[in-house]
Amino acid sequence: MQSTNSYFLATLIIMSIAVFIYWTMPTRRRIVIERPVALGALVVATLSGFFLCYVSLSGERTAYTYHRQENPFAIAIAFDLSPSMLAIPHPSFQEDVAPRYVRGKGVIRDFLRRLDDNGELAYVSIIGFTRQADILMGWDDNPAQVRDIIEYAVAPELLGSSGTSFEAAAKSLDDVFRLLPEHLQANGRKLIIIVSDGEDTMRSSSFAYAEEALALTNTDIIAVQAGLLDHSEGIPILGEYGEFTDFQAIRGTTYTVPDVAAMTSLANASVGRGLYVRAESTDVVQNMLNFATKSRRQTNGADVTLLSTFGMFTVLASLCAAIIR
Repeated sequence: MQSTNSYFLATLIIMSIAVFIYWTMPTRRRIVIERPVALGALVVATLSGFFLCYVSLSGERTAYTYHRQENPFAIAIAFDLSPSMLAIPHPSFQEDVAPRYVRGKGVIRDFLRRLDDNGELAYVSIIGFTRQADILMGWDDNPAQVRDIIEYAVAPELLGSSGTSFEAAAKSLDDVFRLLPEHLQANGRKLIIIVSDGEDTMRSSSFAYAEEALALTNTDIIAVQAGLLDHSEGIPILGEYGEFTDFQAIRGTTYTVPDVAAMTSLANASVGRGLYVRAESTDVVQNMLNFATKSRRQTNGADVTLLSTFGMFTVLASLCAAIIR
């Protein structure tokens, strides 16, 4: 398809030069040709132009097929690993519903897999945070390594502390982007993904600082909210054989409620683009994929084949019009 694009462009350039030379001649001589023949040529040129446009539109749009080596992603993922991310709905409502953090991990795994399937190169760094934040993985472009870290290292039990601080997450995100390799600093498409239920247990000024810190990154942000909005969820107490017995009371309450407003604010904190999605939505991965790749489609510009086709058609029609005049 690339050779076809080159052919169209070369033809367009040659014909444009021919038209330019004709119209800049000191004394343009009318080309002696029968009018019916000229009209026939115009009809042929018009039909050819429409045919080429049809072929271009119906063919494979390879102008939107990206190479892995060009403009890779630099994706920093911050996972909320506080105890509230262990919450599930009561088994009487729906059995076998995974905890919030597992739902969030599933979304991230599918999103990264879809990027890889589309030929996108992604360098990924992973952060886990509660009231403090830890870098679980530095920048790595190995999909298998990233999958293993998400599968085995992203778990609330591993950090062992309670509370949720988006301020700590924002500081850690700033740290990992400072460690970004130089070639990604200049050419990488930077993206922050925050996976949380939105419950910030710190003071309000701490959340405001997190918003300010994210704004300074000038990076696109996706806020993935994990947690059902239409049914109460709590942290389960399991029996000897792993069976559900009751919900654990935390800070005097049994149920934990996702904070939609907080996650929406985080998504819109940066001066870059922002997206709020819910982990339980069926189209969450597709929405994230559309958002992440949208800017690249715009920077690739218009389809070269289509532009060349229309340009060649215009030149052919101009030549025939000049002959008939």
